Amino acid sequence: MGAKEKQMIDQIFNATTTKQENSTAENISIIVPEWLNPKHVKYKTRYSKNQITAISIFQSLANKYKINTLKRFLKEYRIAKLSEDGQSSSELKDILIARMPDVEGQSTLEKLSKFLG
Repeated sequence: MGAKEKQMIDQIFNATTTKQENSTAENISIIVPEWLNPKHVKYKTRYSKNQITAISIFQSLANKYKINTLKRFLKEYRIAKLSEDGQSSSELKDILIARMPDVEGQSTLEKLSKFLG
């Protein structure tokens, strides 16, 4: 990452010159960590009907019988499924674009998108 890209990232996350920019920076500083928080993975992952049924059964069994290996497998499966086709990254990018219409617009976030997905 070059100095210009680092400066753009700093501009996005540390906008402080106006009240609106402060609000934007605050919103982004909340949105990004929450979006990346592992506890939300199961709510963002998309499944087919068969996958929903299987995961529900396996998660119930893992919880009831305290099968840690199955719990770890389900967690990894959700993360892998979430990253399928980069959907989560593109959704985060769309949220950031909606929150920051004035920060050098699309070009800054398009440059960041290569790091997001």
